[in-house]
Amino acid sequence: MLNPYFAFGVPAFLLVLYVAFALFRRFSDIPYLGFVLFIIAGFLTGFSLQVIQQAINEVAKTSFQHVQDTHLYSPYLLAIPLIVGILLLIVNLVRGYLKVKKVRLQSK
Repeated sequence: MLNPYFAFGVPAFLLVLYVAFALFRRFSDIPYLGFVLFIIAGFLTGFSLQVIQQAINEVAKTSFQHVQDTHLYSPYLLAIPLIVGILLLIVNLVRGYLKVKKVRLQSK
């Protein structure tokens, strides 16, 4: 799970997928694409947490230096996809809240 192609490739693919859906959302009138973006951001965050948990388990069994030498990258780099995922989740939560608020105001 800590293979660099897997640990960073899956989040990169999810970011590309997120950007594709965000662009499609911008140019279309489909109302639920925001929810799809939220789900993609959730997958990105969840996957990043699992990879970090695996790295923590490996460090607990051996040492930080051994994990770094074995996988050829610093385990601290695994925080980047997690932070991006959390930021995207927050953006989508705020966007969803504002949309619900707007719909409620329009229905009154």
